[in-house]
Amino acid sequence: MKRTLFSLLAASTLVMTLPAAADAAPGKVDRPVNLRSAPSASEGSVYRTLQPGTKLEVLDGSDTYWLKVQVAGKTGYVSSSYVTYTNPSAAAPKAAASAKTQSASSNQKSSSSVKQASAPAASAPSNVKPAVEKPVSSPAVAAGSGVVTKNVNFRSEPVSGSDVYRVLSAGESFTAVELTNSAWLKITDSSGVTGYVSTGYVTYALSGAVSSAPPAPAAEVPVAPPAPPVSIPSVQPEISTPAPAELPSGSAITPDTADRVIENALALQGITRYGFGKSEAPVLFDCSSFTRYVFGLEGVSLPFGTAYQKDIGIAVEKDQWQKGDLLFFWSSVPGLIGHVGIYDGNGNLVHNSASKDGVAISPLDLKYWQDHYVSARRVLQ
Repeated sequence: MKRTLFSLLAASTLVMTLPAAADAAPGKVDRPVNLRSAPSASEGSVYRTLQPGTKLEVLDGSDTYWLKVQVAGKTGYVSSSYVTYTNPSAAAPKAAASAKTQSASSNQKSSSSVKQASAPAASAPSNVKPAVEKPVSSPAVAAGSGVVTKNVNFRSEPVSGSDVYRVLSAGESFTAVELTNSAWLKITDSSGVTGYVSTGYVTYALSGAVSSAPPAPAAEVPVAPPAPPVSIPSVQPEISTPAPAELPSGSAITPDTADRVIENALALQGITRYGFGKSEAPVLFDCSSFTRYVFGLEGVSLPFGTAYQKDIGIAVEKDQWQKGDLLFFWSSVPGLIGHVGIYDGNGNLVHNSASKDGVAISPLDLKYWQDHYVSARRVLQ
């Protein structure tokens, strides 16, 4: 009876201690990585930068993106994508199950129960298998979440010129709130701050589907034009093709041609979406293919691309704008034209907006347009 109790006690002790023995696992740094005081790129501090080849002990590998490690007696956290390691938790379930089986058999063979129970302890390391690496560029993410794949500005508005809260580091996770448009994703970071990031720098999941690129445009049934939205667009240099700079040719231009051009543009609200470098009438345009299309409906031929539209017709001073004039603005580089729209004669710009993902009317007295204005051209004469 005493020997049976002793056997049960020994087996139970083994079950309790096996997971602890498998807690630490060896690892090695593949690329320079910061050893941090907390599992976050925005919280805590950086102890030091670990260089490739540095050996470490992985204490906890249960988190998808962060490892708790010990290096030269210092405990901290590193990004899992920069380290090769064995998963310390892989052996624990198997070892515990093995010990549990051995303890059950000890009731029948008490004389050999301790020896049988001790066997898994010696073989436990052989059950540890190398963990599958999780590259930062394509991690699996749950619905309503996301991961930064390349360092990206975390902005206050879905506009390239808006205020930057901070730079999100590759590997940093966030909550995906909504896809604002094809270029911008609304998110909440680990600190609870809500803002916007470019969709090209993150992997995210909305409604249960992982996406690292904006959804393909779908054809829409034409609807009545909605109320004009106020827009401060995120603009990009246009893809263009060479064209001559002389005045456009086509049907005769009459005094009401400008009115019809504006009407053509506004009629596409709710139908046209924004697509950089696209010209798929009437559902997908960028800013210059949009102006080319609505002017073309009136027989006025414009080239594709702001680089060429900026030279068409005649130059117009800022205080001489007329309805139907083309207005040009810079986006990321001061003075370098990257966006075009049409003056409506009432102090507004009618344009295909990236930030609104469609046709919008923007008041030109807004500071953004005042600061980014470059030039104007008149093609209706």
